[in-house]
Amino acid sequence: MALDKIVIGARVRKIREEFFEESRDKFSKRCNLTERHIGQIERGDFLVSLNALDCISSATGISVDYILYGKGENKKLKIKDTLHDMIEKGDKEELQMYYKCITTIKSYVTKKEKNN
Repeated sequence: MALDKIVIGARVRKIREEFFEESRDKFSKRCNLTERHIGQIERGDFLVSLNALDCISSATGISVDYILYGKGENKKLKIKDTLHDMIEKGDKEELQMYYKCITTIKSYVTKKEKNN
């Protein structure tokens, strides 16, 4: 099965736009790649390198199988929907716990980003 650089690029764009809702600039920083490089991958200018593929997969938690072949899309890209459902169905005590967990994690991530 040949890899299709246009389809792979479209999946990377989908990850960036739909899953992370990030600009190309912000997403490129997340992945430790240049904005230009992300743009070239998304447009299918060239086939994504192993290094770039690893950077994108590691930074997003999206499997290489999904990025290259579209496998496993329903699991990884439905995280937002799952979290939304948990929040919608949670009682007051659960919501307070979710909020505390998320704000704790967010403050850790923010501190880590400032230190880098």
